[in-house]
Amino acid sequence: MYNVIGNLIVLWREAWLKPLYDSDIGSDFCNFCKRRFNELDFVTSCEFCEIGIIHTTCSDKHILNSHKKEILNKIESQRDRRLHDYQ
Repeated sequence: MYNVIGNLIVLWREAWLKPLYDSDIGSDFCNFCKRRFNELDFVTSCEFCEIGIIHTTCSDKHILNSHKKEILNKIESQRDRRLHDYQ
């Protein structure tokens, strides 16, 4: 477990928008919640496993629940990197 007293760890996700069609992603459904994608939805994939295309909100839940060890390793490896001015 990662214990930090007096500090809050916030994970910054670098995001960019790329319009995709359902034929591009090969599915009409989120592989996490199994709900159909809406006409306009934010989607992503997991950088730690091959779950496939999932809602961005589902990705947050999936990664925090299924990849805690990988997150902690990433936090340690990125700890000393400075943020860009826009971050």
